[in-house]
Amino acid sequence: MKAVFKRDLVLWLIYSVYLFVLILPNLIMPKDTNLPWSVKVVHVLCIIISLYPSKLVSVYVGVPTLIKKIVYNEGYWSSTIIKLGISIILGVILYRTALYFIIYPYIYHMSTKSQDFFSIGRFLSNFADLTVPMLLFGAIWLYDTRLKADQEKAALELQFLKNQTSPHFLFNALNSIFGLVRKNDEQAAPALMKLSGILRYLLYESVVSKIALSKELLVVNEYLDIQKLRFGKTLQLSMTTLNDTNDLMISPGLILPLLENAFKFGFSDQLQCIIVDIQMTVNTGKQFMLTIKNHMSEANSSVIGGLGLKNLTRRLQLEYPNAHKYDVNSENGYYIVQLKLSLI
Repeated sequence: MKAVFKRDLVLWLIYSVYLFVLILPNLIMPKDTNLPWSVKVVHVLCIIISLYPSKLVSVYVGVPTLIKKIVYNEGYWSSTIIKLGISIILGVILYRTALYFIIYPYIYHMSTKSQDFFSIGRFLSNFADLTVPMLLFGAIWLYDTRLKADQEKAALELQFLKNQTSPHFLFNALNSIFGLVRKNDEQAAPALMKLSGILRYLLYESVVSKIALSKELLVVNEYLDIQKLRFGKTLQLSMTTLNDTNDLMISPGLILPLLENAFKFGFSDQLQCIIVDIQMTVNTGKQFMLTIKNHMSEANSSVIGGLGLKNLTRRLQLEYPNAHKYDVNSENGYYIVQLKLSLI
């Protein structure tokens, strides 16, 4: 609200300067040549102040309704046009009142007897003057409202993607642990405990826009521990760890979909093992780089990724515009994902 007030205040100040420059030459007439400049300035300010009520009414009564109708499609066009028409009529009446009872007799020293208050021509002329602030504020408000609407839409879409990721991840993670439960493996209970910690992170800590990279990496390790319990000796995992993240912040839950995809599609029936290589680095420019390389089985050679990766791609577009690079390649039977992020 304060930002909106400051914006409008600046606009009115700019518009007042415009009026001052526009009106002042009209007061430099032969009969006013002996008037001091201070008096002329006071006269101009009186004219501007006298006309302000009409301009405020014309701007604030009808224009906001029109903007909301254009951007959010609120209400009906009939009511919007009626309200806009009322604001224009009231504005012109106030404008004529200021001219008729203040400006003409006291500033220009003109008799109002010869002035027709309800002259259609003068009404149209006064309306033309009112359109300047209406168009000025309308254009600025339309831009700001559209920008706000786009931000709200992006925020809702981002929240939807995050909400969609949690149940999708839960479904795949439970499938991973199901094999352990089915075999009555003693590792099933520890795996479920680690899964509960990951879900707690996704449900409660991922609601913020950014989280410490160190926390994200802790959850990554929890997920890798689950896969170690699941695959046992059939897992060939190599990973570089980051010891110092320098308090870097990252959007929560970005890394998990990439890891999930690697373990979901990386098991080789021929080799009877799953090969995953994870490399993470952070350079001096606070650029985080993640490379995940996993064996791609023949059965899944045509599969690029599911819902998790589609959501990830869209999240990167929304949260890291012009600050990320996401590449997916296949080479010599391996699926390689590279993600670069400019972190803060």
